[in-house]
Amino acid sequence: MVVAAFAEFMAYVTSSYLVRYNIGFTSLNITESYADYQARHDPRLGWKSNQVDDRGDYLEPAGLPSSSAREPTPPCVSAYGDSFIEGFGVKPPQSWSSLLSQLLHCRVANFGVSGYGTDQALLRFLENRQDQAQVVILGFLSENIIRNVNQLRNLISDAATCHAKPRFLLNEEGQLTLAPLPPFTEQEYETLRQQPELVLKHEFFLPGGPSGYREVGFPYTWGIFKALPFVWENVVLRRGMYYDLYRPGHPSRAVAVTQAILAEFSREARRRGQKPLILLIPTHVDLACARRRGTWIYRPITDFLAAEGLNYLDLGPVFLRSLGDAPPESLYAAATNYHLNDQGHALLARSVYDWLLQHQVLKRAEGT
Repeated sequence: MVVAAFAEFMAYVTSSYLVRYNIGFTSLNITESYADYQARHDPRLGWKSNQVDDRGDYLEPAGLPSSSAREPTPPCVSAYGDSFIEGFGVKPPQSWSSLLSQLLHCRVANFGVSGYGTDQALLRFLENRQDQAQVVILGFLSENIIRNVNQLRNLISDAATCHAKPRFLLNEEGQLTLAPLPPFTEQEYETLRQQPELVLKHEFFLPGGPSGYREVGFPYTWGIFKALPFVWENVVLRRGMYYDLYRPGHPSRAVAVTQAILAEFSREARRRGQKPLILLIPTHVDLACARRRGTWIYRPITDFLAAEGLNYLDLGPVFLRSLGDAPPESLYAAATNYHLNDQGHALLARSVYDWLLQHQVLKRAEGT
């Protein structure tokens, strides 16, 4: 009994480690009140950014000209995506969109929002009919695939504020259909915090569901045993939780959903007379795995884009060539949860600039 009690105690301690790696969770840590949630959330997109001005455009202090001007010059480029597009982790003048603006000598409008899935970024673009940029960019971080089959971000990333979101489904014809953000009543909101499975109808990561995601609790020893496959992938092999979703035949259909989202973005941009560009961004884990195995986990996405003839820029090989023998972390900052650092943002901006020139989408600015 003493041995069993000690094993259970060690399993309890280990559980907190697993939660940090998103291998399991103890319970939802949502402490935000219903009133605060209602004031902060966006009924169509899920949540708002803290960096919007009164026109809904994001502030770019280093832009040319500044987007905070009363009557700004229309942008030549606009970008949608998550925190990697938004520029999280660096000061605004060092963000990739500000640097690209300086290279092009024109305004780059940044509509990235931290935590967004590719689905939310697409919805942001679809509702922004005022966007008249010649080139529109949709950023896709390889990890985003996990968000594209998720309705409650708190299940995959711990937070005290509620991050409920819409998501896309695929019908029998393989076409996108929107499952909008549920308009929670106060009672439904309280239920969501305690029993999300009673409120969310299209959430892939509900504990005990097909994702294999498990709630960590007593007996902790048994919970650790069930989590071993996730431990092997995330800790031993140092792969992200999202790697499994790229596997052929995965029950989430995350690859097919993501492919459809990217294709719809490109189609809509062309219908508006704009030039679309899908920007594929690797994580530092992707770079390390590509060095070891010589292949990219998100290859199903690049293969699809190539087969469909859609414009895309894969930054994975670009980043590896730039690194040489340096570790992948040279482009990412551990202090900001491995978002791109100043060097990474500079490389991203230069890569997009070179692509635009190579494909003769925008002209080279004088003096560059």
